[in-house]
Order: sequence, then structure tokens, then C-alpha cells
Amino acid sequence: MLAVSYNSLMAVRFVRMIPPLVLIFVIACSRPPNQPDSSTTLQGLPFDHSTPPSGSSNPYIIPSPMGLPEGTFLTVRLSNALSSVSAHAGDGFRGAIDEPVVVDQQTFLPRGAQVSGRVLDAKPSDGPHNPGYLRITLLSVDVGGKTIPIDTSSIFTKATQRNDRPSSGATSPAVSDVLLTPDRRLTFRLAQAVDLQ
Repeated sequence: MLAVSYNSLMAVRFVRMIPPLVLIFVIACSRPPNQPDSSTTLQGLPFDHSTPPSGSSNPYIIPSPMGLPEGTFLTVRLSNALSSVSAHAGDGFRGAIDEPVVVDQQTFLPRGAQVSGRVLDAKPSDGPHNPGYLRITLLSVDVGGKTIPIDTSSIFTKATQRNDRPSSGATSPAVSDVLLTPDRRLTFRLAQAVDLQ
């Protein structure tokens, strides 16, 4: 009688365990074969270079072979004089490349290539404590018969106060204005890369 009761008890326990086991089996079989486990975080490999999404920048793009990079220095020789006495904001000036611009052993701008610039600001001297000044920048360069717009740093030059010594021996302060003569060499820096094609 005791043996029958023990067997009956074990059978009842086994029957109760069947539904959870069936449920686990059904869930495991219903998962798609190639779906990753959501409980784990997948991390890309260090050298996994998948295709970047549309619109994203590609760090492996090679610059144009006919372009000058940002930061290129342009040394220019002025063709006309500029003075803080007579110049006004918006006035233009001309010059020429004085040193060939060479990148990777290739000459992009030969000596003599014409450039144009603009006066950004100018002020004549109006007293011993207010010397004259000029601020200028380049606007374009002529390459192969084409005028290419460029964006460069500006050059600011300010007159300095000097002491003139009269024959009496006393010092008398005098303020000068800025005068950039023709053939004056100035060096500008490209603020943005420029395509010369």
C-alpha cells in the first residue's frame, strides 16, 4: 500500500513538470536560427570597416590632386602702394606670387601668378596716441587664365610712434602712418582649402 502511494506521488509530480518543460522547448525552437541573443552586447572588431551610412564623412578620401590644403602660405609681392592715409575699406589692390607654391614636389602656383586683394579696414593717424593702421586680405588668384576665389588670413599692420630728435636735443614724439610700397613682400595663409581646377 505504501509502495503504491509513493509511485502515485511520483507520477503526479512528473505530470506537473511536463507543461513547463514543453513551454521551454517551444520557446527555444521558435527563435530564428541566426538571431543573436539579446542578452549579450555585440561589439565591432577594431578593424571592422563596414560601409559608412549615406551622408557620413569618409576619413579615407584622398584630397583632390589639384587642390591647395588649408594652411598653405602664399608669399605675395605688391604691385601698387597701400597707405593708411589714402586707403579705405573695400579698396582693391594687386600683387603677384613671389615664391612658387609647391605641394608634394608639384608646383601649383608659379612665381608671377597674379593675385587680387581687398582692404578690410584702414585708418589714418589722428594724433600722437592714435597711429594709422591697415588690414588687408587676398580674394583671388589667376591660374591658367582662370580667376580662382580664395579665402586667406588677413594682415594687420599698424604704424609705430617714433621719437624725432631735434637739434636742441629734446625729444618730440611724432606718429607715422602705414605705407606699404610696391614690391613689398607679404605672406598670407589659406583659411580654407582651394580647388584650382
